[in-house]
Amino acid sequence: MNKILCIVIIIILFSFPLIAQDTVGIALKVKGDVILTHGEDLLNAKNGSELENEDTLESKDESFAVVKFIDGSSVVKLFPNSILTINASKTNGKLNKKSTMKLGELWAKVSKNTGSFIVDTPTTVVSVKGTKFILSVDESGFTDLYTLDGVVNIKNKLDDKEADVKAGQKAHSIGKNEILVAEIEEDEMKDYDVKMSENLKIELKNDNGEKRTITIEFE
Repeated sequence: MNKILCIVIIIILFSFPLIAQDTVGIALKVKGDVILTHGEDLLNAKNGSELENEDTLESKDESFAVVKFIDGSSVVKLFPNSILTINASKTNGKLNKKSTMKLGELWAKVSKNTGSFIVDTPTTVVSVKGTKFILSVDESGFTDLYTLDGVVNIKNKLDDKEADVKAGQKAHSIGKNEILVAEIEEDEMKDYDVKMSENLKIELKNDNGEKRTITIEFE
């Protein structure tokens, strides 16, 4: 991406008049039926929806959502039939992300040295310092991790056993006992659509009704 465009995007995304102070992420792209739970409100998520702490995205059949955190460090793609609750807090100038994956699958790209990035599942805690990975949680809460780049740590909630999963490796956890780590098999990732390059037009509006449309290129 052009450096000037990157700078413009960052300035816009951090522009106080246009984005609420409580916003921690933005839904860059939403396709199909994705429900945004905000407090007691159930909303239809759409391109440009602002996300606050404890907001939950639930994607239905043949639907997905792409979320970018406001510091620009991390992008998450939520696949169909998935439930993710967003959380983040700013410490020492960095945005620490700690979200909860209840069910389904997500793809994430995390930049290095931009605050912590943690995903809680029913059985594990997944910690990332800069990488690309896919996370899958089934109805029993069992967790599968696929590291595409870098290293991801996965830790059991029931017995604190953990493993570092390197690029090209996968791990399976039921929340206790040994975490099974193996090589990702050839073509195992072919069903995941993680093409992340696109131009999006998003309309931002603050509490006073002021509007501005911006164009974002992301990948």
